[in-house]
Amino acid sequence: MEYPIFEVPYLGGSLLIAGVAIVHVFIAHFSVGAGFWMALAERRAIRDGDEGMPAFLRRYSLLILLVPYVLGTVTGAGIWFVIALVSPRAVSVLIHQFVFDWAMEWVLFLIEVVSIFLYVYTWGRVAPRAHNRIGWVFAGASLLTLLVINGILSFMLTPGTWQPFSPGLLCHKALLNPGYLPTALARVLIALALAGAGAIALSAFDRRAPEAVRRSAVSLGYKFILPSVLCVPLGLWTYAVLPERSREFLQGGAPAMLIFLGFGLAGFGVLAFGAVASLLRKDYAVSTLGACVLVLGALVAFGAMEFVREGVRKPYVIEGFMYSTGVTPGRWKDVDGRANLERTRAEGVLSAAPWAVPPHKDLADLDPPEYGQAVFRAACQACHQVDGYNALRPLIRGWSAGTLRHTLDRLEEIKPSMPPFPGTEVEKGALVSYLMTLNEKDQKSEKEPAR
Repeated sequence: MEYPIFEVPYLGGSLLIAGVAIVHVFIAHFSVGAGFWMALAERRAIRDGDEGMPAFLRRYSLLILLVPYVLGTVTGAGIWFVIALVSPRAVSVLIHQFVFDWAMEWVLFLIEVVSIFLYVYTWGRVAPRAHNRIGWVFAGASLLTLLVINGILSFMLTPGTWQPFSPGLLCHKALLNPGYLPTALARVLIALALAGAGAIALSAFDRRAPEAVRRSAVSLGYKFILPSVLCVPLGLWTYAVLPERSREFLQGGAPAMLIFLGFGLAGFGVLAFGAVASLLRKDYAVSTLGACVLVLGALVAFGAMEFVREGVRKPYVIEGFMYSTGVTPGRWKDVDGRANLERTRAEGVLSAAPWAVPPHKDLADLDPPEYGQAVFRAACQACHQVDGYNALRPLIRGWSAGTLRHTLDRLEEIKPSMPPFPGTEVEKGALVSYLMTLNEKDQKSEKEPAR
């Protein structure tokens, strides 16, 4: 709360994070799976004495591994940049709690960087088996990176018995949280499925490769997709360890979550069905249009599941510990002396968010709507915009001051995905005054006579 406020007109910080994150996560998972696909395809070619497949792999190793890897690295840094601006308090907690795990991830990242460059640029310069070992090193390091990062992501939704800033081995209790194992297995299967879909697409577009090589690549691609059917039971396992509030969202409490969950499950079901049908029929011919549809289906399925993962965590950014506003619940007052709910309700949310107040002005100089706008920036802007994504203006159109006040009084009861209002009664009244000004333009236009 005490950090400068980052404003993104119309889009909002949450949508900006989602956009960068979906691109990064898709590329990163594809890169992890592609590492295994390339290493396994090369190993099989060496075993079978297949001279056509190594040529195919060499031609596309730069495209499959290096390009996605570079894009994944850039977008990964972009995520850190954006979330540090939008939700700096949560990032601070994650950095301090998992400092040794982040160090481990960076060591693995260094191994990935070295091995990927060696793999791409040593084709034909080292013995085939030695070259293949480099590919396995890259694949292994990428997988370990995924497993470490998944621990931190799953912790944000299912921290279990974690206590804030626990020393020693208790830190790893947070990393190996109740949701870690099912989500880790699911992410591995998704990474393999994305790599399989990508390999099939590359085979469809590469008309220069011999037909036998293309068929072999497509066959292996379908075999990588097939295990994704296990994402359904893994999803049920994950559901079983979710907080009760999150489970209620998926039982109809949040229709959008239910719809996206359906898209995700249907997408992976279609991919798995297509893989089974093709493998049983030994039909490894694929058109460019079919390959594009396959990749698009994989993107939709994976993107939908990521949307659900983020959505069911609301109103928290770290389950049970920190709301999406950056305020912590009252029970953590001994840990958080700056923006704890008890303190902000007693002293004001603006006391913990000085950057929300217009520069060179004191609170005493502000009229109620200006005061309320400052409260809006501190307490609401992390998720809502006035106009644009998750906009308030159309949401509250026609509401009276009494309706607004009643809603703010029972915010977490009326809308379980939203945190409780964190300010004082005075700030609440000022926020109502500001929100009422959002309707003034509509009210004036309604009163104007038709010409």
